[in-house]
Amino acid sequence: MADPVDLYGSISLGGEKYLTLRNEIDNSDWGRNHSLLLATMMSSFFVWGMLLVIGPLITNWPVIPSSYFTILLVSSPAGLLSGNLLMGYLSDRYGRRRIFILTLLLGIIGIFGILISLSALEIVVAIFLAEMGFGGDETVSLAFMAEQFPIRYRGKALIAASNSANIGVAAISAVFLFMPASILDQKAIFAIMIVVALAVALLTRSKLPESFRWAYVSKTASGMKRTGLSRYDYFKFLVLLSFAITIVLTFALVGYVIGPYEFPQLTSLIAFAYGAAEAVAGVALLFLINMIGRRKLSVISYAGGFMSMALFIPYAIYSRSILILAFLLALNAIFGEMGWAVRELLQPELFTTANRGKGIAGVRGVAYVFYIITLFAISGFSLTDYIIYAVIIWAVGMFASVAWYMRGRETMGASLI
Repeated sequence: MADPVDLYGSISLGGEKYLTLRNEIDNSDWGRNHSLLLATMMSSFFVWGMLLVIGPLITNWPVIPSSYFTILLVSSPAGLLSGNLLMGYLSDRYGRRRIFILTLLLGIIGIFGILISLSALEIVVAIFLAEMGFGGDETVSLAFMAEQFPIRYRGKALIAASNSANIGVAAISAVFLFMPASILDQKAIFAIMIVVALAVALLTRSKLPESFRWAYVSKTASGMKRTGLSRYDYFKFLVLLSFAITIVLTFALVGYVIGPYEFPQLTSLIAFAYGAAEAVAGVALLFLINMIGRRKLSVISYAGGFMSMALFIPYAIYSRSILILAFLLALNAIFGEMGWAVRELLQPELFTTANRGKGIAGVRGVAYVFYIITLFAISGFSLTDYIIYAVIIWAVGMFASVAWYMRGRETMGASLI
């Protein structure tokens, strides 16, 4: 097992009691609390996946005029950004479990608003609130899971939970694709799926204990203070930020945003193909994640994403085949899921318990600021412009992955402080 001091820099370990606690968590057997934690994470990520894509899907509703497309698409990342920053800070200060309940309640209010909204403006506000809850929930969830799961299950649990978002994307996209109906019918199906998932989330969350790592650290904060940020701290933040920018600015752009602007009649098909391919890739990763180090996985993911995205350039110039588009989307989605997965793993693994929520929120927050700016900047892009932009962004991630492979430290199998 890697020396935690090597991974995190100049940090006090907080005494033998904390070392014993970490060893107990890291080497424990699977128990009831782990099952509850995974169940609530998978159910809430499933809901979040549906919220990620609901904005683009409903652009075909008559109540949404084309003048509202950009603000509708921005409402989701804007809510997610706000929830990330707020909940990340609060979870470090007040604990994972308390904020875990707050994010769920805020998300429920937003979802209820989506279901009863009658105008475009009401839907925009409701999506913002729902994403503020479930977007912030992801930050808390990643910290909570990383802190509670034994080392041999940590990677698989993080991927299984985050992959539930892809299943949510594919599921709600399938409703709009294969069961086209009235707005009322689509809202009813959406409501049923949401209620079932939220019932699981509410039941399991009420029975979860607080994060043992956070509970200890919050009482002994003086023993966990840094002596100062090192060059490695800045390096790892920039790498994580590059990964986050790459995934946020490409998977959402290609999978969700390109449809309403370039292929309005194919929005649900594009979202379904992308979500389904990512879900399948996520399942495959469950069997591989403990066999491939994080550094190697990052290179495979982001280099593959760059090369698969580059294949869209000849498509944009020479073809408009729907079958080829679906194939290219699925291929890029596979590497997109791998890139998403390695980012979800490294974010909680590279920050310490005292600052894990704020660290994850900071990385994700900056990435979503770029995403919001991008949505306004590219609204007039042609399809070729979209693709060239996405290729450039994937190149950023690829270079960051090479830098991480060369200078980064392996976190697979390492204990978290």
